[in-house]
Amino acid sequence: MLAVNGSKRRVPQAGVTLAELTIVTAIVGILVTAAVPPIIDHWQQETVILLADRLASALSLAQKTAQHRRVRTLLTPRDSSRGWASGWRLLEFPQGAHADSLSDGRTLLSEPLPTAPIVRLYSNRPADALSYEPMGYSRISGATVTISSGRHRRNVVISAAGRTRVCTPNSNGDC
Repeated sequence: MLAVNGSKRRVPQAGVTLAELTIVTAIVGILVTAAVPPIIDHWQQETVILLADRLASALSLAQKTAQHRRVRTLLTPRDSSRGWASGWRLLEFPQGAHADSLSDGRTLLSEPLPTAPIVRLYSNRPADALSYEPMGYSRISGATVTISSGRHRRNVVISAAGRTRVCTPNSNGDC
C-alpha cells in the first residue's frame, strides 16, 4: 500500500508580506498627498461660484419683489452681530412700515453660509444692508459684495438701476 506523506505537501499561504504592505501604503500615501490640495482648491472654487450665484439670485428676487408688490425689500446679514459671515436674509416691509425696525419685516429668504470651506463675504458699503425701493431701484448704487474662499473670489456688483451681475476679479477687466 502506498502511504501519503503529508509533510511533503506544501499548504499555500494567504496574505501579504510586510514588505508588500509597506510599499502599497507608501504609494497610496503619495497619491493622497498629491491629490488632496487640488480637490480642496476645486471645492473652494465651486463654493464661491455657488454662493455668488445664490446672492445674485437673492438680490434679483429682492428687486423683483419690490417692483411687483410695491414694497420695500432689504437684504441684510442673518445675524447682525456676526455680519455677512452668518449669511443673508431677505426681508419684505409692507407699505408704510419703516425698515429701521427689522422686526416689522417678513422674511422671504434666509441663506446660511457653509461652515466648510471657510467663506468670507464682505461689502464695500459701511451699511450692512442692501435695499430696494418699491419701484425696484437700489437705494445704494455701486455696491459690491465680495465672496472669497482660499484663492478664489467673486464679486456681486449692484448697479444704480438695481441690477446685479457676477464677475471674477482679475479675469474680467470691468469687475
